[in-house]
Amino acid sequence: MIKLELNPVKYENDLLELVRMFEQFTDMNVDISMSFEYYNGVLEVKIKASTFENFIKIYRYQFDYNSELEFKRLEKRYLKMALYKVISFITGVNLPYGCLTGIRPTKLYREFGENADEVFTYDFNVSYEKLKVIKDTVNTQNAIKNRNNDKIDFYVHIPFCPSRCAYCSFISTPINKQKAILEEYTEKLIKEIRLMKRYIRENKIKLRSIYIGGGTPTSLPIDLLEKILKTLNMRVKEFTVEAGRPDTITPEMVDLLLKYKVTRLSINPQTFLNRTLKAIGRKHTNQDTLNAYNLVKDKFDINMDLIAALPGESLKDFENNIKKAVKLNPASITVHTLYIKAGSDLKVEGYNNNERNTEVFNMINFSFKYLEDNGYNPYYMYRQKYTAGSLENVSYAKPGKECVYNVDIMEDDTSIIACGAGSSSKLIKERDLIVRQFDFKEPKEYILRFDEIIAKKKEFFEINF
Repeated sequence: MIKLELNPVKYENDLLELVRMFEQFTDMNVDISMSFEYYNGVLEVKIKASTFENFIKIYRYQFDYNSELEFKRLEKRYLKMALYKVISFITGVNLPYGCLTGIRPTKLYREFGENADEVFTYDFNVSYEKLKVIKDTVNTQNAIKNRNNDKIDFYVHIPFCPSRCAYCSFISTPINKQKAILEEYTEKLIKEIRLMKRYIRENKIKLRSIYIGGGTPTSLPIDLLEKILKTLNMRVKEFTVEAGRPDTITPEMVDLLLKYKVTRLSINPQTFLNRTLKAIGRKHTNQDTLNAYNLVKDKFDINMDLIAALPGESLKDFENNIKKAVKLNPASITVHTLYIKAGSDLKVEGYNNNERNTEVFNMINFSFKYLEDNGYNPYYMYRQKYTAGSLENVSYAKPGKECVYNVDIMEDDTSIIACGAGSSSKLIKERDLIVRQFDFKEPKEYILRFDEIIAKKKEFFEINF
């Protein structure tokens, strides 16, 4: 266990997150005390550790700043750099992403411009393999990034699934337990969508994409889903619907999605092994995935999700999953590293996804090389807390088949109108200033407090009608 004492107590959560990443790779017990002070343009950091007698390291970082927000960002960055160097020296552990703990490494990479490679390698200690993932992702994004401030995205959240997966911690509710509220939820959601459609129309806003996520939107009864699709009915080049559960895809559902000009669809096997699907609470089989894919493969751009480090799956199993997905030839393939959060069944059962760090590292490296070798380029990526091996999630696409909504939301450079329980609208005011408005998470609360949501929406978007 690594015990960290701070003086002053600042940025505790971010620094402890870095400590937790090291604890995935070492059982060493060490007490670390860290003090710091900024004066005359220099941040001085002193770090003591119990592993060696009279051990002390002093780091000095010179920097200027233009705002309090910038000062906090830079001070925290340098503290993580100093702490990383000490813990890495003491434990002999080098983390794949070095001292980076943030969700969006590509956004940070872009900020450093032509100096990014040097900063990421020597200051942040990012490994060669992960630097290449970041660089290749940024290169793919360059052609599809949103460069028009007047263009926004429209997101709709449908938080229902056929069942809850063992690893899931999202606000998604098994639909068989929510039948009594489905119609009322749909009615409220439609009212919210209509409000925001009028806002778009009256302000002459241009849409970049529409994205219906969840949950599994296609688990909704088809008549209710049609009401939502009919209400949206806006011209847009990219229109995505998550149909993550293959068992929700029927010929009738396909006809409905085509009727309303949906262009992208997610069919997410997560794995092609039936024993794993059963273990993680998925209600479909490998054959269901293949059947669903054959129904839609020539009608939409398809994304398929796979997860590395699922319980009971070996490196060979995961390699076979990747190869099978590539053979199906979807437009994009997203590779997630399993992460465990409070509330998931795997967490409750005590599954430890950190016991396989080397194997998981090999899984993720294999997916990167194999997918690039087979014509898929990484185009968006993000990291999460409690991920196996402190690794990443990456989506790969064939050239011209990238989902712009995914890039927009991960790079935090595009305003998003979001409707539905658990959704989050955001406005990009200027660099480093992003404001957000959240709808209530639980479907029942969303229904009961719908008037509050509308009031907050109007205030947030400055709607006067």
